[in-house]
Amino acid sequence: MSLATRCTSCGTVFRVVQDQLKVSEGWVRCGRCNEVFNAIEGLFDLERDAPPNWKPPIAPPAPLAATVSAAFEIQQQPEPPDDDDDVFQLSDGDRIHSRFFQPEQADVEQTPAQAVKARDRVDFADAQFNTALMSDGKPKSAAGKGTGIARSSVKEARAKQEAARRGPGFVQQAKHRERWRSPTMRVLLSLASLLLVGTLVGQSAYHFRDLSAAQWPTTRPWLAKGCELLGCQIGAPRRIDDVTVESSGLSPAPGGGSNYRLAVVLRNRGALPLTMPWVDLRLTDLSGQLVARRALSPSDFRVVSSVLAPESESSMQLLLSSTDPRRISSYTVEIFYP
Repeated sequence: MSLATRCTSCGTVFRVVQDQLKVSEGWVRCGRCNEVFNAIEGLFDLERDAPPNWKPPIAPPAPLAATVSAAFEIQQQPEPPDDDDDVFQLSDGDRIHSRFFQPEQADVEQTPAQAVKARDRVDFADAQFNTALMSDGKPKSAAGKGTGIARSSVKEARAKQEAARRGPGFVQQAKHRERWRSPTMRVLLSLASLLLVGTLVGQSAYHFRDLSAAQWPTTRPWLAKGCELLGCQIGAPRRIDDVTVESSGLSPAPGGGSNYRLAVVLRNRGALPLTMPWVDLRLTDLSGQLVARRALSPSDFRVVSSVLAPESESSMQLLLSSTDPRRISSYTVEIFYP
């Protein structure tokens, strides 16, 4: 394969070497008119292809006076013979021999590619950094004498650095799982679990100390020691659902007047001894209006024991005196634990 190209300025056809085109990035200099152009644009094979058509470059328009003068001189002088016509009348081998085999041009200081690079290079020799905008390595605010770096840019840069330091997400997840599975972490978690379970048991024992001592008498000494430290007491449990009012009555007391006798019978239906409940007494007149209301404790009834034995009854009586002139016609009794 024999490569050749045509000069874009004068139309001269000459051979080229592919290795030289690679070194100069396709840029060559014409040996006839010294024009620098890209040989790759008009590259063809002499053995298979014909030379591409050449169109001379369009010259810029000249002034009117110079055009008239040039036309006058052309009419007066005969046209010189065109060497290109003689060249194109030759055969392909003679035409290439006449154009290519010329004295070689002396080496130049720069290759065509270096010349184009130097021509298009922009030099910023006068560029300088304004150090007055920086103070102690910190950017000034917009309200100062200079403009600093935006905080958002600094935050983004720090976030990127932090993300790069931590690594990808799957690496962080693996490290997190490995940390929780380490022997030290497992021992700490076991101790924390035991501490929480112990705290929960202690709170339950404190809250249900009365019921625990009644159901499991063997735990009573331990609960008593704990109450000595916490300043609490152990008594009979309170289970209002196991206590019922078997009967009650309100009648005038002997001697007349505004004195009344209240009788209440309580029954413990459970299997555990329970604390004696309080009694809520309401007195109403003939119209249903509330005359008096009072919460009565077991001590008001002067009971012998404040504990209601299992499967037993307890009868309580109390004398009441009313200062309200209205006549008491009805009453209501309810039991509760304060």
